[in-house]
Amino acid sequence: MGGKPLDFLFRDDSIGDKGVLQQIFVNQDYRLDHWQQGKTLERFHDRCSQSGPSLIVDAGANIGASAVWFMNTFANSFVFSIEPDLTNYALLHLNTRSYGQKLNFHGAVSGVDGKVRLVDPGLSDWGFRTVASNGGNGGNGDPSPATETEVDAISPASILSHPAVAGMQPLIFKIDIEGGEENLFSADISWMRRFPLIIIELHDWMLPFSGNSRNFIRAVAQGEFDMVYKGENIFLFNREILSS
Repeated sequence: MGGKPLDFLFRDDSIGDKGVLQQIFVNQDYRLDHWQQGKTLERFHDRCSQSGPSLIVDAGANIGASAVWFMNTFANSFVFSIEPDLTNYALLHLNTRSYGQKLNFHGAVSGVDGKVRLVDPGLSDWGFRTVASNGGNGGNGDPSPATETEVDAISPASILSHPAVAGMQPLIFKIDIEGGEENLFSADISWMRRFPLIIIELHDWMLPFSGNSRNFIRAVAQGEFDMVYKGENIFLFNREILSS
């Protein structure tokens, strides 16, 4: 897939929106076929999707560019998109409205179900951050923003047990959650073994000396993954699934 869909909506005055479009549709950050592991993943999807949709989780879906990319790249896939900011979510809804096999969740992904605080550290529309709702900072730092609100949080286990995705083969779990990965990998990580590919952007560069990626590193060490890099993202190909 190349180029932005003609009817894709974005805010012309948003640095974040323009950055997302550049990364997804121009740089093609989530293109996989230049790696052997990526070609293997695509063949895996082709086989599995003959009997039903493959499940792609888009955690930190923003305005829907990554969801649209995945749905156009992987035929017969179902994208479960998660976005906590309401304005971004409205654009996500509009940009995915013509796709049938998708579910958009207004909230955040987290290690456990519940509530989290959504805060705006002033990094444009792609920089919203979530922190724990219990008065702590969830390990992500508390930027003391001018505005914040509370949103629902959903765990990977609850996504996988959601009625809308029943019987689907997990394929990709994409994570770009602005430091929320410390919380995500602090609880049950058994879901990682079910996905052939996990894509993640880490944010130690944004949260210096907070140890934000510690839980992720510990979790990865417990699995069997090939780890490759492209742009801002780490791609974890699950050897247990893809090399069998």
